[in-house]
Amino acid sequence: MKIPEDWDLPSGENENRCELFSSGIYGIKPGMPYRLYTPKTDRKVPLVVYIHGADAFGRDNELQLNMHDIGTILADSSRQAKHPCFILAPQCGPGSSTYHEQASDTIVKIVKELIRQNPLIDTDRLYIYGYSAGAAKTYSILKKYPGLFAAATAICGATDRLGIEKLTDVPLCMIHARDDIIVRASYKTATEPHPVILGSADLYEELKDSSGDMIFRDYPAGYMKEHYGINPHCTWVPAGEDEEMWDWMFEHVQV
Repeated sequence: MKIPEDWDLPSGENENRCELFSSGIYGIKPGMPYRLYTPKTDRKVPLVVYIHGADAFGRDNELQLNMHDIGTILADSSRQAKHPCFILAPQCGPGSSTYHEQASDTIVKIVKELIRQNPLIDTDRLYIYGYSAGAAKTYSILKKYPGLFAAATAICGATDRLGIEKLTDVPLCMIHARDDIIVRASYKTATEPHPVILGSADLYEELKDSSGDMIFRDYPAGYMKEHYGINPHCTWVPAGEDEEMWDWMFEHVQV
């Protein structure tokens, strides 16, 4: 992926938070690299799965965390004091397709292996979030594994129509800027009212009435430039700051 000049950059604190994550590889070589934050706790706490975007594809087991703050934000001491949790950050390999089924399956296998290894993971409070290609992967996993996650957040993502009805089975927050041209909030046009690919606005419009808990945070055209000076696609920045959204996610328990 060619990175735009106005791309979001990590903060100075991000490097320190990256060091709090251990490293692992799941599966037979080359396997899937992943990083894991383990909280200091003696009670059961949630596991949060974070999935990066196309700008962090690789095999170095570093880019998924050091590209942006959004992957480490929940490891901040203030966030852990409020919402202690395990954080899993897998890394998808070079050339990975947004809809690559094998990668989605592997991520879920890692989750299940971590649950087996860690009795302090609360299986009723599994959460997942991702940005861009990682949001698309989040949608893919929610469709294929309904009932696994208690809540999900998809940031600047899109998905195809296949199985979208399953997205109403999980509390879902979607975040998007209206002037995002890398992944559009809406693919509907006057000549194409039912597009094959659906952005956040499209999904919300089609699914809100059949979902018990669906949120759409949309930022108007010009907002990202005016408030952050960065590309409109980078809505993971305000998402990371959105305390209300994180509180919403952590309040959900699988039933």
